[in-house]
Amino acid sequence: MKIEVIKNEPELLEIEITGEETLTHLIARFCDADCAAIRDHPFLTEPRIVVSGKKPAESVIKACDNILAALEEFKDHFSREVK
Repeated sequence: MKIEVIKNEPELLEIEITGEETLTHLIARFCDADCAAIRDHPFLTEPRIVVSGKKPAESVIKACDNILAALEEFKDHFSREVK
């Protein structure tokens, strides 16, 4: 996975994640700031996440923590169901 920071300003963060469109949507869904997963063209551009608000990088890190917690909860429920 390759991550490139396009913009890193105090209230705006834009990152490109090569080949990870699903991950960009997941992070955007769990982000508590104004966040969007975008892709200008499905074949010619890479997926990006744009986050605006106070401390956008911290918002992305918090989103990742929330994703991990949700996955752990899913794993626990799933494990009980398939036994």
